[in-house]
This record gives sequence, structure tokens and C-alpha cells, in this order.
Amino acid sequence: MDFVDLIQCHDMEFVSLDQIVNETLPALLELKKRGKVRFIGITGLPLKIFKYVLDRAPAGSVDCVLSYCHYTMLDDTLVELIPYLQSKNVGIINASPLCMGLLTRRGPPGWHPAPAEVLQAAAAATNVADEAGVDIADVALRFSLKNDKIATTLVGMCTPQQVEENCNATLMALRKAGDGDQDGVVVADVAARVTELFRPVHNVTWPSGLTENN
Repeated sequence: MDFVDLIQCHDMEFVSLDQIVNETLPALLELKKRGKVRFIGITGLPLKIFKYVLDRAPAGSVDCVLSYCHYTMLDDTLVELIPYLQSKNVGIINASPLCMGLLTRRGPPGWHPAPAEVLQAAAAATNVADEAGVDIADVALRFSLKNDKIATTLVGMCTPQQVEENCNATLMALRKAGDGDQDGVVVADVAARVTELFRPVHNVTWPSGLTENN
């Protein structure tokens, strides 16, 4: 390849954010000037790191942010940051709308950092969806796809079946419900019940990276 479309400073909460501002971004901007990079992004879990960097970096240094696990049925705190990101003319990528496996029938990996009460609530939500004959991942993905202020949503897929299921969930999320849309009615009912179930743990997150970046 002659150039990279998007290069990202990934999980920057694990290092000094001043280093990102003073060393990493200037180096990437130099690559951008040379035509090796088209766009520059920053990623991480704690939302506060985005404002810290964007407030200190020269205007236009960052083209997009990738936030994960913060625009989901469990945690939608990314919403609070959207007006700020728009004011900076920064694109938004929402990753892990299924909360790193929490909102799936398979469940999260054993190393998942969520607190016990969040793990329990996610398992209970999966049961609610199963009882209604609905996949919790379908419900969760439709929720995360409906915000038109978020440019891109990234979701992991391991099998051809998951690709088909996620494509179907995307199409259903984007279309307008009409008469006879029984599927939409069922999913909306499950979503309402799950939302109520999540109320005690809504927006509960976990630390990541250096203490000062959380």
C-alpha cells in the first residue's frame, strides 16, 4: 500500500497523554503531510482521555475517535461527549456495541473486567431475550445502530452465521417499522424490559490503563 487510510493511537490510556499530544500526534501528522496517512484517530476506554488530548492538540490533528463499550444498552455515556466531538469536527466510531461479549448468548470471556453486578445483569438480560425467542445480540446491536450522530459501529464476528445475523440486525435497525412488523414489536418489548433490568447498573464501567487517565 502507498498509504494508510486511518492510523490510530490505540488504548492511549495506558501511557502519558502528554506524550500522545507532544510526540505521537506530531509524528503522525508528519506522516500525513508526506501522504503516507490520510486520517489520524485516537482510541481508548475512559471517555475523559479524548477531551484531554483534543483540548491540547492543534486543531485538526485528530480526525476521529474510537470509543468502545460506551454506547450500548448497558452504558451509553458516549452520548454526553457527542456534542463536544462534533464541535471539534471529529468523527465518531463506536466499537463493541455488545460490550465485549456481555450482550451475547455465548457470554463474556472469563477475563472480562466488568464488575460482578454488571455480569449478572447481562446474563439476566440474555435470559429475558431467550424467553421471548430473541437473540440479545440482535436487540443490543439494533440499539447501538440507531444514533445517526455516530458515523461507524464496529462489531466482532467469528462465523458466517454471525455475519448474516449482524447484517440482518443492521437492516432492521435502519428501516422504519410499519404495520405488521411483528419482529420489531417483539424486539422493542424485549429492549424495554432489558432497559429496565439494567437500570441499577446503567453506565457502570471499569478502569483501564493508568490511574490518572480514569
